[in-house]
Amino acid sequence: MGNSITAVILFLVSFCVFADPRLDDYPGVELVSVEADKSVASHRIILGSLKKINNVVEPEHFDYVLGNKGSKTFSVPEARSGDLIRDFYRLQLTALGEILFECSGRTCGSSNYWANTVFVMPVLYGPEQFQHYLLGRLKSGDYIAVYVAMRGTKKVYVHIETIKKNQIRQELARSVFFTSTAAVSAAQEMLDKNKDLILHVVVHQEFEEGKSMAYLIEESKQIGDNLKALLDDSDRVFVHGLGALAPSQSEGVDRIELLMIRR
Repeated sequence: MGNSITAVILFLVSFCVFADPRLDDYPGVELVSVEADKSVASHRIILGSLKKINNVVEPEHFDYVLGNKGSKTFSVPEARSGDLIRDFYRLQLTALGEILFECSGRTCGSSNYWANTVFVMPVLYGPEQFQHYLLGRLKSGDYIAVYVAMRGTKKVYVHIETIKKNQIRQELARSVFFTSTAAVSAAQEMLDKNKDLILHVVVHQEFEEGKSMAYLIEESKQIGDNLKALLDDSDRVFVHGLGALAPSQSEGVDRIELLMIRR
């Protein structure tokens, strides 16, 4: 009994943290799931329709945003289509900021990709002609994505994700990335946002048999140097290549850490 009460309390706390009071819920919705990630990380935002490139489905355009992500998924029992739901949230996003990208139906691309790769919510998968996607940026700088889908059973769902942009703290802050593209995007955003910031780029690599530690350290240093060369204000960026000196089972070995320090 105690464990059940604790689970309910944690659920409600997560919901309150990421339920954005600026967005009203569509009338009659029923909450299916809610998730809250308290850690700061780099999150991909979709800014273009999905296309098959070299036999791989990818968004035509996307970006990375550093912040905390929360999500809510609702079912809409009385809905017979997603059009009114899309319009309901679109009006709110327009009033609170701007629409960066939107699509409807087959122009959005693979519903399977949206449901299982972008949002990791299989319940959203349905016929592509009945889907809608909106990405809004609020005046606060936060991002809200709204995805409306109708399943083959005619049941309608709406999924809302909020990315609250990270405010760089006065003390040391640390973020971890697993691709250079994500790290470069986040690093440039940090440098642009705070002119007093010192940024340390720390590159880690997996140990490879046949390669010396000295070689791996130099190789990871070169990766960091290449990343630094892509950044403006590179005089505020310092690169450290650790190779396989600091493995981490919890985060994976190949990774790029950004350490942010106020000077």
